[in-house]
Amino acid sequence: REEDVMRRTTTTNGRHTIHTYITHTHAHARTRTRTRTVMVRAKRVGGDDNVLANEGDDEVSDDERARGVEAVSWAVQHGLMIANGTSGGGGFTHAPISAAPTAFPRDAFALAEEVSPAFAELYDKVSRDDAFLRQTLGRAIKNDEFTAALWKVYEESGGQEGRVNAEVAVLRSDYMLDVPSGLPLQVEVNTVSTSFMALGSKVSAMHRHLAVWTGEEGDDLDSIPENDALASAADILAQGWKATGSKGKVLMVVQPGERNIFDQRLISQHMFENHGVRTVRATLAEINAEGSLSAASSLQFRGDDIGLVYFRAGYTPNDYPTDAEWSARMLIEKSNALKSPSVAMHLAGSKKVQQKLAEAGVLERFMPEQAEKMRRVFANLYSLDGDEGDEAVKLGLANPAGYVLKPQREGGGNNLYSEELRKRLEQGGDLGAFILMQRILPPSHQTLAIRAGKVIKLETLSELGIYGSYLRVGDKVVVNKRGGHLLRTKAATSDEGGVAAGYAVLDSPRLV
Repeated sequence: REEDVMRRTTTTNGRHTIHTYITHTHAHARTRTRTRTVMVRAKRVGGDDNVLANEGDDEVSDDERARGVEAVSWAVQHGLMIANGTSGGGGFTHAPISAAPTAFPRDAFALAEEVSPAFAELYDKVSRDDAFLRQTLGRAIKNDEFTAALWKVYEESGGQEGRVNAEVAVLRSDYMLDVPSGLPLQVEVNTVSTSFMALGSKVSAMHRHLAVWTGEEGDDLDSIPENDALASAADILAQGWKATGSKGKVLMVVQPGERNIFDQRLISQHMFENHGVRTVRATLAEINAEGSLSAASSLQFRGDDIGLVYFRAGYTPNDYPTDAEWSARMLIEKSNALKSPSVAMHLAGSKKVQQKLAEAGVLERFMPEQAEKMRRVFANLYSLDGDEGDEAVKLGLANPAGYVLKPQREGGGNNLYSEELRKRLEQGGDLGAFILMQRILPPSHQTLAIRAGKVIKLETLSELGIYGSYLRVGDKVVVNKRGGHLLRTKAATSDEGGVAAGYAVLDSPRLV
C-alpha cells in the first residue's frame, strides 16, 4: 500500500451519528474504493436508554467509541460474556475487554511458547515426588492453614499410592515482559482452575475481526496469532476422560454464584459437540450433599457415574467456608475418577515449590536437558526460611518497591507490594508461608479498555499466559503441547492483574 486517502462525512438522524468513510487506495497503478459506514448512538436525551460502549473517557474519539460499539456487539454475539451477579440470576454483560491488541515482542512470545511443555512436564514430575513435596512445603504446611488442609487431603486420600495412575492438566504459565532484560519472566505456573481459555480465544478472534472491520487487516491481521485455547482445553479434558475408560460424565466443580460461566460452558459445549462428552456442574457443597463412592470407589453424583472431575473452584480458602466443602474434596480425591488436577498437582503449583525450583541444581534434577532454557524465564526468587530468609528480609526492606511478597494462594488480591510488603517484613514472625520475588518491570502501553459498556483510555501493563495441555497415563506422557494463550492488561496503577477479581481486561498480543 503506497498511499491512502480517506474522506469522512458525518450526518445525524436524531438517534445516531453516522460516519461514512470512503477510502481511495492507490497501489501498483490501481485504485480501489472502499466505503464503510459506522453508526454511533447519539448522546441520550433522557429515559432508560442503554448505551453500548458509548460512555466513559472524554478523551476517547468518535472513531474509538465506534470501535468500542463494534467490539461489544461482537462480544455479545459470540459469547464473550460474564454474568452480572449470581449465576444466571442477575443477567449478563460483555467481559472486560480491550478494543485493540497490545504490542508484545515476537521473540519473547516465542520463547514463552517454546518452554511451555517443559513446565507442564516439570510440575507433573514434582507432583509425583512425595519426598520433595514433603520437604519443600514443610514450613508452609506449618504456617498456612490452607496449605495444611490441602496436605491433609493428600495424605488421607493415600498420598502417591492413593492417586489415580494418570494426570490430565490444563496449565497456564504467566509471564511479564521485563524491560531491563528483554525477557519474558515467569510470574507463576497455575496448575489448578486455570481460566479464560474460552474467552481468551474469543478476544483474539474479536481483535482479528476488528482489524478487518477497520480496514487495517494487512500487517495487523498477520501479527495477531491464532488462539486455540478453547479447543485445546476441551480436547485434552475429553482425551483424559477417554483414556481412563470413558465412564459416565465430567463433573465440573464451580463456585456458587459463578460469574465466569460462559468461559466454563463453552468448554463443556465443545466437549459435547466434538467428543460426545457430557458435563454436570456442581459446587463443593452440592457434591458433599449429593455425591457418594461405590464399593469400588467409583464417584457418583445425582445418579451419574463420574469419570473425570474438572476443578474450576477449590483454589482459594474462600471456596471452603465449612467442613462440608473439605469433605467433598476428600470424597473426590478418594475416588477412582481422574482429576484435573489431582491434589498433588495442586500442591505442586504452590509458590514455595516455584521458589525451590529456582535454587541452584534443583530444576536440573527434574529437567536436566531443558533446565538451561527454562531458567532464562526465571525471575529472582528468595526463600524466607532460616538464615537465607534473614538475608531475603534485608533485601526486601532495603528496596520494598523492588520486590513482591507472595503467599501460597491463587487468584488476584493476595500479594503484598511496597508499603504493605515493608510492614509485613518488619512485623517479623514466621514467614515460611511466603516467598519473596523480584518485581518485574514491564513496559507501559495506551489501551482502549471497555468495562460495563464504558470505553476508557488507560496507561497499562500486560501479563502473558501460555496454556499447556498435558496428559500422562501410567508412566507414559500421551500429550504435552502448547494450548493457546491469554493476555491480561491492567491499569499501570494496579499491582494485581486478575480479570475475574476486577483488576484487568482480557486482551491479545500483537506481535512486533
